[in-house]
Amino acid sequence: MGVIFVVVGGGLLLETFNIIEFWPLLNMWWPSLLIVIALAKLVTRSGSVFGNGMLFTVGALLQLGNLDIINGFWSAFWPIVLILIGISMLVDRKKKSNPFVKSSTASGEGEGLPYEENRLEANAIFAGNDVRVTSRNFSGGEANAIFGGMDIDMRSAEIQDNLAVFKCVALFGGVELKVPPHWTIHVKGTPIFGGIEDKTQRFRDSNVVGPTLVLDATVIFGSIEIST
Repeated sequence: MGVIFVVVGGGLLLETFNIIEFWPLLNMWWPSLLIVIALAKLVTRSGSVFGNGMLFTVGALLQLGNLDIINGFWSAFWPIVLILIGISMLVDRKKKSNPFVKSSTASGEGEGLPYEENRLEANAIFAGNDVRVTSRNFSGGEANAIFGGMDIDMRSAEIQDNLAVFKCVALFGGVELKVPPHWTIHVKGTPIFGGIEDKTQRFRDSNVVGPTLVLDATVIFGSIEIST
């Protein structure tokens, strides 16, 4: 975001001195900013690969449309979405069926339903999904809401070593995340045509630092809401 502000401010300054016409350039090339953001997040390993891939795809298709290389954004967008969803499902299936992946018992996570494990892996694709996390040693995980809705209740969970990173993607979907009131929530991510609302801030005491949940969010045409 800092780079974006510098570029926009510099362009406006150059236009003020009649060196370039900045707004026509911005109107033509603004989708490339989405591509740059996606590549930067991939390099820094911020956010999920799927979310960054979708952000890159949206930017690339919009840019190709502005350059009249393709005739329509949506005609190319939907097939790519279906392909990426299919790849995501196949990769997730491979992880679950890989005999070399340690089971929850072998890794010390304990037995039980998925929401009782220390890491949460959940998806809502063209559907809804309700998840209740009860692990007393929660270490993070990943959730994807793609054209669907997800309700994740962590109010019965406790964070392992007082720090956990949870990656969340809301693509044309919504995620409602409920956390214990004593947790500190640190949100990372920039919504694209969407929003991230942290309702826990109004109840938070700045003098009290509890277990910290880092929410690494990717929101594209969607929303994420955090509450207690």
